[in-house]
Amino acid sequence: MNKNFDWALEFINKAPEEPGVYLFKDSKKQYVYIGKAVNIKNRLKNHYQQLKVDPKERKIFKESSSIEWIITKSDYEAFVLENELIKQYKPKCNVRLKSGSSYPMLVITDEEYPTVKISRKFGEIKGEYFGPFLPARTARAMKELIHKLFKLRTCDPLPKRSLVCFDYHLGLCSGPCADKISMKEYKEDAKVAKAFLSGNVKNVIYELYDKINDYTNKLMFEKAAVIRDQIKAIEMTIKKQEVIGVGVEEADIFYFLRNRVYLIIVRGNRIVGKDELKVQNEEFEEGNEIAIITDYYSKDTYIPKTIITNKDLEDLENLKQWLLKGKNKEVEILTSLPEQVEGFIKRNINIENIENLKSEFEKVFGFGLPNRVECFDISHLDGKFTVGSCVVWENGSMNKREYRRFRVRTVNYIDDFASLREVLTRRFRRYKEMDNPPELVLIDGGKGQLSQGLAVRQELGLENLRVFSIAKKEEIIYTDDGKEVRLFENQELLKFFTKIRDEAHRFAITYNRKLREKEGLKSVLDNIEGIGEKRKEILYRTYKTLDNILKASDEELKKLGIPTSVSQKIKEYLKF
Repeated sequence: MNKNFDWALEFINKAPEEPGVYLFKDSKKQYVYIGKAVNIKNRLKNHYQQLKVDPKERKIFKESSSIEWIITKSDYEAFVLENELIKQYKPKCNVRLKSGSSYPMLVITDEEYPTVKISRKFGEIKGEYFGPFLPARTARAMKELIHKLFKLRTCDPLPKRSLVCFDYHLGLCSGPCADKISMKEYKEDAKVAKAFLSGNVKNVIYELYDKINDYTNKLMFEKAAVIRDQIKAIEMTIKKQEVIGVGVEEADIFYFLRNRVYLIIVRGNRIVGKDELKVQNEEFEEGNEIAIITDYYSKDTYIPKTIITNKDLEDLENLKQWLLKGKNKEVEILTSLPEQVEGFIKRNINIENIENLKSEFEKVFGFGLPNRVECFDISHLDGKFTVGSCVVWENGSMNKREYRRFRVRTVNYIDDFASLREVLTRRFRRYKEMDNPPELVLIDGGKGQLSQGLAVRQELGLENLRVFSIAKKEEIIYTDDGKEVRLFENQELLKFFTKIRDEAHRFAITYNRKLREKEGLKSVLDNIEGIGEKRKEILYRTYKTLDNILKASDEELKKLGIPTSVSQKIKEYLKF
């Protein structure tokens, strides 16, 4: 055994043979690692014996200078204390989720006239919770859809006034503040919104069809059209959901695959979302599944009736007891996946086998394949709408949640080098604050683009960052240590680098096109008599493109405050 770690033997020999929590600390009394055990002494001996074969164990002992412990009455008390201490002190060697990993939920508020709100903390708002929504942007989109379909009020708190706000004219609110809807009708809309969010919509759809017939018989065609749109949206949502009849009504599924963790949400017997949980410690390994699950539910998120995982859990009973006592929730925990979920995973979770890539990368470049690579590209149209993109490859796949885009601020002419330098400077500054900065940056371009990356790297003092560039057509990698690697001679590397480069190019062009469409729409509308700044903003916010405006009816535009005479001028102008 390495003599550098002999200091630990003195602590291990004194350790009690009782249940409790043990604490590895460094010379500054900062927490390096926290664990729990039925027998503290035996568990510490096991840590020490693993030094020869486990790099993670060597890291713990190398960074520590002392070991402390807290004796508890039972294994369960140790389980609870370990979770509380890890949450409080965030030791560098413990596996945990990154901060901010809790997902947003939607809440239909418990009020006389309910509305819909977004919350990341279960119970902070009084009402009925739905979700969580994965990825997070889905919650915002769903909230907008709820307002559009069911017209729950957008103002908070609910005022009393004689004139409705602009959201009423946009069709986002039914106007309860100005008595534009009865309380009975409003509560019916809130009821359907809840069914829509829960996924239990079969009975509600029948009720909606009955309402359409009722409104049609009363010649209330506008209200019948609103209900028709609600039914279409509900049916479309059901069709989009991947799996029907999962076998459990609601569940959170934790799927562990090597050093990655995926969360799949089941609500109303359907899979409604999936996302990858971001793990703080790269040395995630088997046996840490409980730490991930408890960390996730420590963030005050909603706890379903069932939790499912593809791994056997050592502390299964402790986890159940923790959820019951600490969260007041009795949960069924299953350790095998339903057949339908396995099919969903095969279709939707695909991590490449990168063992051959690792071997080729190290052979050619002389260092190991990075866990994280960021790639940059610049896009513009004749020097206008200049943007930069940053895409992220991480542990075998593109991590779209980490993508970033940049509107170039300092360059308003054609100068790719200056634009690239601005984007790289803005992004490289962030690396000093990141927990997992990239080990390699790839730039779309040749030696000139590489020189810009090297200059920014030197300016910001990022000595450990590797910088490569990739030339189109020739498909040559230029490295920061002077190598030129022709990728056509190595298919593994060709596939790797061109995949990342092409994704950066696609992302940059998409952003550039979006800016051009927005500015193009507004500049075209400037030429139409009767369209001022306010109406221009309303049209863009509602329709986004010229084609969508052209398809809108005069009646629809009138509801937005666009007079028929002006809408006709719009149509006449856009037809040419």
